[in-house]
Amino acid sequence: MDPIFPEEVASEATSPGAGRGVISRLLPPAIRLWLHTQLDHIEGLEFRLEGKDRQILSGHIPQVSLSAQQAVYRGLHVSQAAVAAKEIRVNLGQVVRGKPLRLLQAFPVEGRVYLSTEDVRASLHAPLLEQGLQDVFQRWAQTSPDSTVEDDVLEHLTTLPPATQLTDIALGQGTLTLTWALEADKQLRLCTHLTMKEGRYLSLGQTEVQVGQSGVWSAPTSLEDVVMDLGAEAQIHHLAVTPQAITMEGLVRVIP
Repeated sequence: MDPIFPEEVASEATSPGAGRGVISRLLPPAIRLWLHTQLDHIEGLEFRLEGKDRQILSGHIPQVSLSAQQAVYRGLHVSQAAVAAKEIRVNLGQVVRGKPLRLLQAFPVEGRVYLSTEDVRASLHAPLLEQGLQDVFQRWAQTSPDSTVEDDVLEHLTTLPPATQLTDIALGQGTLTLTWALEADKQLRLCTHLTMKEGRYLSLGQTEVQVGQSGVWSAPTSLEDVVMDLGAEAQIHHLAVTPQAITMEGLVRVIP
């Protein structure tokens, strides 16, 4: 797959001046170090600083364009990310004296992230998704007749993390299907539609759950929507789920 936008080497302002050496020597390493403190993991990091020397030397960075591969943020895995952050103000005077980079005010980060099937599998360990799936299991336990949900199945689901014993994961047009291996040669299959509500709520809707054994599946049980809050600082404009990947576009406000 082609990169979301062409690779760029880390670069400071293009205008000449004595301050350019300070910018190129100190600021990119400081930004890289700061990013590593904010993310669980990141690979293939490329970024470009945009602005005039006098702006950046004052601690004002008009824009940073950034791309990365295999990034992990709060347990959420993405294969590719391309974002732009604007109007960043940092303590450059202290950075020059050897202090860590520090943000002085909040700023927006807008862009696009791409999650493959394997990213989704790995992200099931993230607290947000793990709790969301546990909520689905609990609703299933409350909704299903006793005859269709055996006690051992419910105990298995509510005591193990959702990523445990996952045997299959499949993306469709707007859908996510997960299959788990349970005890006593049983399987559990969950199919749900992923949508965004109000820009900050990730919804698992039109969810159906089935239990299977020896290739025979129970009738699907339909559940009410489970909604996960991405936080007041998130504003996701577009969520697309295809058989190849999940793509999200939007804005997140970074708070110092």
